[in-house]
Amino acid sequence: MPVTSDNLRLLSDALAALYAPASDRAGQDFPARVVDVAVRLVPADSCSYNHFDGPRLLAWHAEPAGIGASPGSEQQFRQHLPEHPVLACHLVTGNGRALRISDFLSDRQFRSLGLYCDFYRGAEVNYQLAISLPAPGGGLIGVALNRYRYDFRAEELTLLDLLRVHIGQAAATVPLRPAAPAPPDPANSMLLTPRQARVLQLVADGQPDRGVARALGISTRTVQAHLQHAYRALNVTSRTEALARLQDR
Repeated sequence: MPVTSDNLRLLSDALAALYAPASDRAGQDFPARVVDVAVRLVPADSCSYNHFDGPRLLAWHAEPAGIGASPGSEQQFRQHLPEHPVLACHLVTGNGRALRISDFLSDRQFRSLGLYCDFYRGAEVNYQLAISLPAPGGGLIGVALNRYRYDFRAEELTLLDLLRVHIGQAAATVPLRPAAPAPPDPANSMLLTPRQARVLQLVADGQPDRGVARALGISTRTVQAHLQHAYRALNVTSRTEALARLQDR
């Protein structure tokens, strides 16, 4: 499908962020950077970076960080991985092109899976678009974009396919193992993800949650999740305190 000039500009911005020098990455490791870039290019309620070895999940980074964070959720996700139609196709064919779950299953079929009932339903994932590519150290890198209300369009598949090539090139130059979480450090309390900073910027401009959601193409629940994570990063409990803290700094 042809890519419009607007989408080419989006792709150009996304690639600039993907290949940004280390000094411009705001402390992001590679999985976090890939997730941020993918959502810049194709708006989604949530996004995850996964490193697979066959059906086994070796590493997982998601934004918002609390997505699917109920007790036992990671174990349930691992248990039901063989049911995932896109992952199964990528593993069998070796072609990691952008595919939607809806390319394989009807809504009713998807909602009957244990994968949906035990994991995706609680994470408010009704539609998913995913790509994969070989990991330089072995296994498979997967990137999944999720939405609650509506499915992904054909032009968004094209954009993610274009990004996929560059993720593979960038992955060859960096260590793929996500950095271990560092203990909380007050000196680092201002390190927000680009998406959290953008949400706070829109809030500072006077946008309500619904306005922020429309501007970013995400759900109000995701906006609220970003705000909660930002509050923890800033060591505050409300948007008023968060904005005051940003002004102080």
